[in-house]
Amino acid sequence: MLRGALLFLWELPQNILGLLVLGLERGAGTVKEIRIEHDRMVIQSTRNAVSLGYFVFWSEGVNRYFILDDLTREHEIGHSFQSRLLGPLYLPLVGVPSVLHVLYAMAYREVTGRRWTGYFDTYPESWADRLGGVAERRAERKAKQQAK
Repeated sequence: MLRGALLFLWELPQNILGLLVLGLERGAGTVKEIRIEHDRMVIQSTRNAVSLGYFVFWSEGVNRYFILDDLTREHEIGHSFQSRLLGPLYLPLVGVPSVLHVLYAMAYREVTGRRWTGYFDTYPESWADRLGGVAERRAERKAKQQAK
């Protein structure tokens, strides 16, 4: 119990944002399922994939910019391990670069008409893949797609 409270405080900035996102998701009716895994609340959403401390949101699907597949859940859990490690430094060291990469991917799509395939090769995404146990599977899929 004390460990959980201390972890929640260690990750307080992202936990506050996670609570806010959970409230917005519930209000919008986009929460499909909630489970507790790895001492985290893992929330399947119909629209978001983001890890904010205790709150891990994931979804599957295709949009104009990204293909969110079965590896998304484990990738976001990998980000939650980064959060646990970095505590209050998570948002500036992981959150900001991740948001900048999302913005770059969106701009890349608009300029080139193609999806940017390098997103998961960047810091901190490749680290999240390794922590989430999906790095090898993602590399195999990318190699198969490039071979086509």
